[in-house]
Amino acid sequence: MAAFSVGDAVQTPQGKGVVRELRNGGRLLVQIQARMVVVAAVDAAPTAPSRRIAASPAPAAAATPSRAGHAPAEVDLHGLRVDEALRRIDEALDAALRAGHAELRFIHGRSGGRLRGALHARLRGISAVRGLRIDPHNAGVTIVAL
Repeated sequence: MAAFSVGDAVQTPQGKGVVRELRNGGRLLVQIQARMVVVAAVDAAPTAPSRRIAASPAPAAAATPSRAGHAPAEVDLHGLRVDEALRRIDEALDAALRAGHAELRFIHGRSGGRLRGALHARLRGISAVRGLRIDPHNAGVTIVAL
């Protein structure tokens, strides 16, 4: 088994991608085009021995960028009023589009009725948003395809 790092280009059974996160149990979170998949490290092979692809912040990154100049891939809206959340949504979408992210995750909480409703209404009115869905593993998160 090869030792992988975030940013490594890899070949998986689902296709070529980039390692975005190292997980417990020898698993990798790999971005293949616009989707994220979890694969066992033994099922992945490096596509180039020492080539690294610039990594955008992993989906688990907090609402603050890991490095200056990079947009977060996840935005936490907990505790915000709807007007504050809408402002943060617009800023995050703008930054994500400029950074070239394929996906953006908004955390609104499982009982985030007002926030979730306002988020979905705003996203449906933006032409750069290709789609949105509730995370199947966490009903408190909306995943936006850009």
